[in-house]
Amino acid sequence: ATLGEGMNFKATFWNAVSNALSNPSKGGPKTSKVCKEKWKRLRKTFEVINCIKNTSGFAYSCELGANIGLENKAVWNDFIKVCAYIKNANLC
Repeated sequence: ATLGEGMNFKATFWNAVSNALSNPSKGGPKTSKVCKEKWKRLRKTFEVINCIKNTSGFAYSCELGANIGLENKAVWNDFIKVCAYIKNANLC
């Protein structure tokens, strides 16, 4: 695969992906644009989870996610102020 800056693949890669997924068993055709947008969303989700996992006092698991609850709402609100991209990710 041809990888550019910041884990962004080049157009030839997305064309190959779209060709490989040209006959999906479920859903509509997967264009290179659709594949690229899905990758962007997955990468953004990974970056948010990775930030949470690597911040002292926080944890993330597949079972509980970030485990945000009323009892720790203030801590999360402070964390989101510091990590603006998490707030903008629409995951919290």
